[in-house]
Amino acid sequence: MRKGLAAAGVVALITAGAAACGSEEPGTPQGKVTNAFTKLGEQKSVTMGLSFDGTPEQIYAALKDQDDFKRADADMLGGLRVSTSFSADKALAEVKGDDKGTSFGLEVAGGATGKSEGKTLVGVRSVDQKAYVQVDLKGLAALDTTGDAGLSDLTGMLNSVDQLPSSFASIKTLAKGGWVSIDPQAFADFAKTLGGGKGSGGSDDGFGSSDGSGSSEDSPLGGLGLPSDLPTALPTDLAQKTFAELLAPLQKSLAKDAKITDLGSKDGADHLKVSLPARTLAQDIENSLGSMTSMLPGDLKKSLDDVPNKTVSLDLAVKGGKLNHISVDLAQFDDTIHGSLPLGLSIDGGADPVKAPSGAQQLNPQDLMGAVMSQLGDLMGNKDA
Repeated sequence: MRKGLAAAGVVALITAGAAACGSEEPGTPQGKVTNAFTKLGEQKSVTMGLSFDGTPEQIYAALKDQDDFKRADADMLGGLRVSTSFSADKALAEVKGDDKGTSFGLEVAGGATGKSEGKTLVGVRSVDQKAYVQVDLKGLAALDTTGDAGLSDLTGMLNSVDQLPSSFASIKTLAKGGWVSIDPQAFADFAKTLGGGKGSGGSDDGFGSSDGSGSSEDSPLGGLGLPSDLPTALPTDLAQKTFAELLAPLQKSLAKDAKITDLGSKDGADHLKVSLPARTLAQDIENSLGSMTSMLPGDLKKSLDDVPNKTVSLDLAVKGGKLNHISVDLAQFDDTIHGSLPLGLSIDGGADPVKAPSGAQQLNPQDLMGAVMSQLGDLMGNKDA
């Protein structure tokens, strides 16, 4: 199941690169896809939402024979939605990695039923070089209906935070689901004063990370599960290229390998079937990303090699000339899935730009360290008693 999700994510990325496959006639299937992605690139903002295109009953029927998969798991997956938003002060196709006028948002929501939206569980935004974070600990704890994931411990953490002095207002705000603001450079500087970062003798690779004695595991912040030196720069080959330039090698391959079939209209949208030789195009992704490949999470990076050596298909919905939805059946990637299990990616080009949340409290690294030390002191005191 996890492998299928990751593989589907890779193929969705492949499809998203189909923005400019040539100068086909607008009325042809290939031309409709090209035009849809071109229009998306002309927007200054986009919001994409990932969720299952099915009810909890359909999810359970597809996955009920998976190890330890329960009906409660199907209910949780049926209500889970991950959305990302990106906005800029120029057309998205012209944005470079080092442009300052860009904003990013990530939201994980859960607890939805049917087509209704669930409550935000985790929110992250990056606006004007400052990060904002929101976490619903009670909501996350409620996801763990069996206790197997250990999320129930979050409730105990919330109770302990309530006992902190009033001087830890930002910590309490974060624990109770409010927005806090974070200055990444402040955390990086604080980590260096505690022995992390470049000052410890490690070599800087352009991301602010280090090796040797300056690793995150050796620094006090690293021991708390926090990075000893936060990213402060992007690789040169990413920073100096636009989104379109980065995807050029992939687009060239798609123009040759992708087969697109017109499926007609449904619910006011044109539907097109895109068939892709998955493994060949996964290799093209690595070539297109260049040094960005090293930035991918381990599971996703491994998934580039695990994409099946066969042709897979996706359904694209184009509404008003814009790409509106991508759906992929995970059963194509996992033989243990019964029937079909469609995963959907909604796309809203021209959505509201990402803005800083109002009323966010400043979270300083000293506050976080002080809260941890306070909790450790209470634990030691209780132990001595």
